[in-house]
Amino acid sequence: MSFREKSAWIALIAYGVVFGGYFINLAQAWDERWTQGLSIGLMVGATVMLILIAAALTIGAALMNPKAANAPADEREQLIDLKAERIASYTLSTGVVLLIGALLLGWNGYLVANLLLAAMVISELVKALAQIIAHRRGRA
Repeated sequence: MSFREKSAWIALIAYGVVFGGYFINLAQAWDERWTQGLSIGLMVGATVMLILIAAALTIGAALMNPKAANAPADEREQLIDLKAERIASYTLSTGVVLLIGALLLGWNGYLVANLLLAAMVISELVKALAQIIAHRRGRA
C-alpha cells in the first residue's frame, strides 16, 4: 500500500470517526433554543480532534516509511488526486446548491450551517474513497 493510499485511509477514518461522533451528538441533543452554542462548541472540538487524529496517524505512517512519505507524487498519483478532487467538488456543489434552496425555503440557519458542514465532510469522504478505489485498481 502506497503512502498516498494510506493517507486516504487516514482521512477516511479520521473524518468518519470525528464527524460521525459530531453529528450523532448534535442529533441527539438538538434543541433550537440552544443550538448555536452546541453547534459551535462541538464544531471546534471536532476540528481540533480531526487535526490531532489525522496528524498523529499521518506522522505514524510517515515514520514507518519515511522514504515513501518524502517521495514526490508520480503522474498516476497526481491524476488520482485530481480525479478524486473533481468527484468531491461535484458532491460539495450539489450539497451547497440544495442547502441554499433550503435556506430560501426558510429552514433554520443553524440547521443549514450544520448540513453545509455535513456536505463538506461527505465530499471529503467521497474524495478519500475515490482515491482508495483508484489506488486499489492500480489506475487513475
